Amino acid sequence: MDECDQVFWHLLNSGTEVQKRRVSVLKNLKQLVQNVLGSSQGKIYLSSADVSDTDVKYVLSLAGEYRVNPFVIVNNYRHVAGNCYNYSGNNPKNLIAALDKAIAFGGHHLLCCSAQKAKSKWGTQALEERFRRKFPHLRILRIDSESVADPSHAAFGCIAHLNEILTQYDLVIASPSLETGVSIDIRGHFDGVWGIFQGVQPVNSVRQMLARLRETVDRHIWVREWGMSVVGNGSTSIGGLLRSQHVATQANIALLSAADNDDYSYVDQNFQPESLQTWGKRGSVINVEMRRYRESVLGGLVEDGYTVIDADDVDDDESGAVIESVKAASVELYAAECKAIADSPTISDAELKKLQDTRAKTKTERHQQRKAELSRRYEIDVTPDLVEKDDDGWYPQLRMHYYLTLGREFLTNRDAKRAKAQLEAGENSIWKPDFNKGQLLSAVLLLENLNLLQFLTPDVQLRGSDERMVEFKALAVKHRHVIKNYLNVTISEKHTPIAIAQKLLAKIDLRLDYVGRLGKRENRECVYQFVAPNDQRDSIFGQWLNRDEASNCDSVSVSNNISTTTPVIDTTSQILEEVVSSPQGQAWKGLKLKMREGLDSAGRFYQQLVSQLGEAVGIADGEPYWNVYLGQWQVWVNFGSGCTSVVCDWLAGV
Repeated sequence: MDECDQVFWHLLNSGTEVQKRRVSVLKNLKQLVQNVLGSSQGKIYLSSADVSDTDVKYVLSLAGEYRVNPFVIVNNYRHVAGNCYNYSGNNPKNLIAALDKAIAFGGHHLLCCSAQKAKSKWGTQALEERFRRKFPHLRILRIDSESVADPSHAAFGCIAHLNEILTQYDLVIASPSLETGVSIDIRGHFDGVWGIFQGVQPVNSVRQMLARLRETVDRHIWVREWGMSVVGNGSTSIGGLLRSQHVATQANIALLSAADNDDYSYVDQNFQPESLQTWGKRGSVINVEMRRYRESVLGGLVEDGYTVIDADDVDDDESGAVIESVKAASVELYAAECKAIADSPTISDAELKKLQDTRAKTKTERHQQRKAELSRRYEIDVTPDLVEKDDDGWYPQLRMHYYLTLGREFLTNRDAKRAKAQLEAGENSIWKPDFNKGQLLSAVLLLENLNLLQFLTPDVQLRGSDERMVEFKALAVKHRHVIKNYLNVTISEKHTPIAIAQKLLAKIDLRLDYVGRLGKRENRECVYQFVAPNDQRDSIFGQWLNRDEASNCDSVSVSNNISTTTPVIDTTSQILEEVVSSPQGQAWKGLKLKMREGLDSAGRFYQQLVSQLGEAVGIADGEPYWNVYLGQWQVWVNFGSGCTSVVCDWLAGV
């Protein structure tokens, strides 16, 4: 296994296709290790510049009863890697300005980027457009996940013969597609390697990417001060990271069992503990490095033999011009892409499936696929604005808001389906990090217990000193560990009540608007209020509700018996306690997550005959439920033409 450390991390944590089959993949890996080591001729070779005890111990743990003594060969030779110029600042404008000067003097350069999307100002696409405008004569090749899979692009299939292709270009702009697995052995062509690293790659991946060109030429880098992504809940200790996953899994299964009224005792929650332990070891190291991203990268480069030199900053006018040119190229390029996606022709489900299964796609085909996926995801007309919102992560925010309000009664079914699909794929075993990512019930219940929806009343002014705001902050601070674990939101005593509310409302893409400072001069206070957004979420929620109701009607058997004698259930809350320890060893008690089956979901359980709604007669499928989003009681009613949700006006006074 070459680059074994990255292979193992990909298998344990990647969000690509392997995630859908991770349990099977890890089972096969363990079986493969045991088959090889169980053979008298079997050998396993691990190689990497960054191989560690963690990787060796992982393979030994997978070996099971087969005991072997690893033979380690350490290459202590450290070549003189050359100079590495470190550019400071909050963005890479100084690096780009220096690259402009280098290009103007002539020569050839390799620019490594950590981003690829058109929306990213410092990604491969935007920078390619920017350099084409500034240097029209320049021969530029962009290598990223899209260009190498586009039959109409010059970079199509270039990874297999890089050394022949790269000599034809003055500037090569590459994404992490060139991070590992390739060796650029060209001599005398490139005058420098430049890197923009925005904190999305592990530290070792940054170093690997800079080392793809084997020749000793100057390196120039800009690295974000801290990383942008973390593993799990971001804990920097193995115990804290693993504990958060264990607790979340137990909570999610307990909540599903209570809400779904199904038996989940058969679930294997202890699947491959050796793999999960390795995930925790690697994840905690990555989280530590992300907190000191720039420092960790520079330290690693020194270990690799580079002489790190702080580069001089360019003057403000020059750096300002760089910012403007990059921004202009990015904005125009991204606007054109969003419009192209929205203007793409509508395709059928069969055509979409064909595109999804095809690796090599032209830009036009990618746009068609994206429009089709957005259309099915949001179930409204696809516009450039919708494309941009989706790129900004709107869907998970909207989904959370839907299940917190209008779609609340469908959440259990949604989570149960996802859980059972994972259990089926894993033959009753689950990979805890993947399982927990797929469950929303615990997060929604947490937001309910925090009473987040209390802030969504229009025209009600809110101050940080309000009694309910003070109580809200106290509750959030008390249970900040649970909030971090399930919502990945950091709460601190230093935050004001309004700031905490804004952080949590951001999970559903809502916010409180600033009204002004009111009160007497000596005691003025900032005032906020909620203003409902005009972003089409009402239409989207309506479509999702119709979809879920139709799906529910398909799965609910209609009863022709009418009963109004089902006893009232006054108190049916089921409490799930979490008790874990903080990394510092201080015990804390988690927030009680309530399974509300009483007034919040139905109130009284009975079936109600609905007679003469228009000209139709229908029979209720289940009990009335309180629709928080619409602020009214509703009930599912089955008519001859199908199932729909009807307002229960007669329950208005309950």
